[in-house]
Amino acid sequence: MSGRSSRAWKPAAAALASLLFLSAFFLGGLWLDVAQLEYHLFDIVDGVAGLLVVYVLLNTAVLSWPRDGWGVVVLIYAAVATAQLISMLLPPPGLVQWIVLGLLIYFAWSAVFSVHRTRIVLSLGLVALALAALKYSVLPFVWSVTQLPRTPILDLRALSESVRRLFAVYIPSEPLTQVFAFAAILAWVVGVWVQWPPEPEDDWMRRLSRGERDRLLFWLLSEGLGRGRRITADEVRGLLEEARETSDARNRGAESP
Repeated sequence: MSGRSSRAWKPAAAALASLLFLSAFFLGGLWLDVAQLEYHLFDIVDGVAGLLVVYVLLNTAVLSWPRDGWGVVVLIYAAVATAQLISMLLPPPGLVQWIVLGLLIYFAWSAVFSVHRTRIVLSLGLVALALAALKYSVLPFVWSVTQLPRTPILDLRALSESVRRLFAVYIPSEPLTQVFAFAAILAWVVGVWVQWPPEPEDDWMRRLSRGERDRLLFWLLSEGLGRGRRITADEVRGLLEEARETSDARNRGAESP
């Protein structure tokens, strides 16, 4: 069950959230190799993936749907920062990147049906940790242990390089690049926390037990829809409270001798 939430922004809060997302966008593109400092901007694949993630975050009430001009500005900065972070965390082009993109698409599809937004944030954190370990730890280790020596008849080093490039085009970086990446992720997380929207109006329905949901559905079909009238949230809450009290009283009567 997904939920949506919106908020009216004050200029100071909107400026702070926009500045944090802008910082994440800027720091996420910095790349220091052995020769010079470069800036890597996200490409179309990262942009589409970023839009997909932002859409999931909007529909699970992690991000706020814009209600005014300030909300639109914050959402735009959040989208470009998310795309830049995806570009920063994705493995280099190759077979590994295709597999990771497929897993991200599956995650986005499953996240739409998540029951609570905190699980989405936790899942994103675990995904980011896994991608960071893959790009900045696993790939450098694999590249260092799979380098074969040159041979006179068959150049094993060139052969191993071709096989490795099939999986990922690895580009070495300096440790300072990882510091930039961590700062970008931190700025993005703080930006999400600053704009964390209030719980959607139907969030109380997410915390219902299965039995309470069944009673709610039965009442909607028998009382509300059958009589053709509009049902209010107060009526639903009252019905659930009455059903809970009746169930508790029945259980107490069954336990008494």
